[in-house]
Amino acid sequence: MGATRLSTLRWSVLHPTSMTGETDDSPLWEGYLRRLAAPAGPLSVERAEHIRALWASLEKRVGPKLKPPHAGPLENDGFAMSWDNGRHHFEIEVSPDGSYGWFYMDRDSDDRQGEEDQPLGTVSPGLISRLRRTFAA
Repeated sequence: MGATRLSTLRWSVLHPTSMTGETDDSPLWEGYLRRLAAPAGPLSVERAEHIRALWASLEKRVGPKLKPPHAGPLENDGFAMSWDNGRHHFEIEVSPDGSYGWFYMDRDSDDRQGEEDQPLGTVSPGLISRLRRTFAA
């Protein structure tokens, strides 16, 4: 995970309290996802659809605790999302080839987990477990 972020159409959570559920940025996030596709957006139509499908899959499995991430497009049709909640850090990076990788870190225990080169149509139990742990704190 380490591609360069593009400066255009970047999403950032505006309210730090959103991790605790006090602010609902979901409608703004959904609008952001809709604007990712070319010709006006920074990503190909195909990649933007893949990202929206991945998000829908995460929402279905994690439920209402899932909050919009810090996110932005990467060079060459990639995309990155990350969440920080206290000691927990979680990130997903979508590659230009249509695969993705995820990484989780617990800053207190130094527990690190992740997977690379996952097909965008799949979501592993490990990803869901670590993403839920990020929001449970």
